[in-house]
Amino acid sequence: MKSTLLKALVWSGVCAPASFALSLYDTAPPIGLPESYAVRYSANLSMGYDDNLNSTKNNREGGGFVNFGVGASYADHESVTHISYSAHIGGTLYDNKANGTDEQLFSDMSLSASMTHSFTPGSTYSLSVSASYKPEPDYENGISASRTQGDCLNWSISNAYSQAIDARWSWTLTAGYSGNIYSNSAYQYDDRQYINTGLSLNYKYSPLTSYSLSTSYRFDFRRVGLDSNNLYVTLGMNSSLSPVSSISLSAGMQTKFIDGENNLYPTVRMGYNRKLTEGLSMSAYVSFDNENVDTYGGFGNYLSNATWRVGATTNYRLSPKVSFNFDVSLLDANYEDGTHGLKNRDRLTWTASAGMTYMFTQSLSGNIRYTYTRQTGYSEYYRNVMSAGLGYSF
Repeated sequence: MKSTLLKALVWSGVCAPASFALSLYDTAPPIGLPESYAVRYSANLSMGYDDNLNSTKNNREGGGFVNFGVGASYADHESVTHISYSAHIGGTLYDNKANGTDEQLFSDMSLSASMTHSFTPGSTYSLSVSASYKPEPDYENGISASRTQGDCLNWSISNAYSQAIDARWSWTLTAGYSGNIYSNSAYQYDDRQYINTGLSLNYKYSPLTSYSLSTSYRFDFRRVGLDSNNLYVTLGMNSSLSPVSSISLSAGMQTKFIDGENNLYPTVRMGYNRKLTEGLSMSAYVSFDNENVDTYGGFGNYLSNATWRVGATTNYRLSPKVSFNFDVSLLDANYEDGTHGLKNRDRLTWTASAGMTYMFTQSLSGNIRYTYTRQTGYSEYYRNVMSAGLGYSF
């Protein structure tokens, strides 16, 4: 498997970008112009209660926790080279043993950065990097676990080069590298890495709408179990529907080569952003892909892992001091074509959360949040997490 991984790295140009968007919420074009600002610093402290630290059905264990951290962010969109970054360092301390380990302190660290440079008006290079080290990567990053499994290093690096052919036609070359690595040895059987590269031909139908024909390759490298090679051909559309909304849609076919078999599957991805009214905005995504996550069954391997990922988030600013946030996400994984007698199985995980933020001053804020997670099918559990805290920025 390692020799195949090395060949894939060389074939992709060792560019180190990502097989997925940094977040599926980034699928649709952003609304409005990006804001530039000097370095901003922040600090946060919150306390809460988790009634199922182990994310299990029969070994439920509840306990309080304290989450803490500091962060910094910066954005420059006025220069020839646009640069932005956001970094956070912190942790979560439980008063009980969590995640089926003897550890009570877990990391809460993340980093994201982006850079875009225009060599000429028709020639652009962009680079995006995202990394986190914490127990629960977000489901919308496309390669996350479906439950807490101890500290996990999750990363995604992507770059793209676009070149105009004429006023309407252009081509874009992309490449990527991403993955999940677990610190807890009990879960390292699902360690995995992804490498991809792709080429698309783009047509600018109007100043607000463009279409594309794309072909891409993704190699899934697993620490334990079977690797897979994936070839995609898709048709796509990106459109700013109005000054307050945007949409992105792609659909096509995926050819998955695994364990000597070559199977054809549909693939779909959609993203949507909208500012509904003054102070109210929402984003949503839908993704369908035949993945290769948690497919090792101890003595066999699932060759098909058809997965739906759906999510939506809404932000509402009631007043200059009070704002609300609502999130819902769904991860529906179906496992079929098991080797060595593995029976078909499925797993549905959905999460809903609601929060409120109150601005005491321009720099000091308070927040409360509640999250409910439910998993059915294979490895059932439910979980409630409540927290309240303070944030300070300057």
